[in-house]
Amino acid sequence: MASHGTVKAVNGLATRWAAALPHDGTVLAAAGVWPLLGFLADGAAGPARQELSDALSIPADGAATAARDLLSTLGATRGLGTALGLRTRSTLPVEPAWLDQLPADVHGQLTGNPLSDQSHLDTWAAKYTQGQVTPKS
Repeated sequence: MASHGTVKAVNGLATRWAAALPHDGTVLAAAGVWPLLGFLADGAAGPARQELSDALSIPADGAATAARDLLSTLGATRGLGTALGLRTRSTLPVEPAWLDQLPADVHGQLTGNPLSDQSHLDTWAAKYTQGQVTPKS
């Protein structure tokens, strides 16, 4: 279950974004990006870690746990689904210990072949959104 502090932090991110965006019908969902930022903060170092912590409004040390709790809460909410994916190029070195902290099936690798990668992403999106997101024809 996501803590009150996590919910407050997600709402704070949404508030900051909404204040900075033009009022032209833009739609945003901080709950959709907040968990990813949390996982990234957990694995970041140096200035990036602090910047992500600031964006999240929580310490980076607890960000991955808060992200998992938020995803769990969202996923258990009737009528709401979650799909979180992070893709990296196969040539990008990613710390194995950090990857081990991600939920199952979040991380995947891109090959650099646009057709193959698009097909893989389309299949992933259809699966993890129960068919709500489908490839363009």
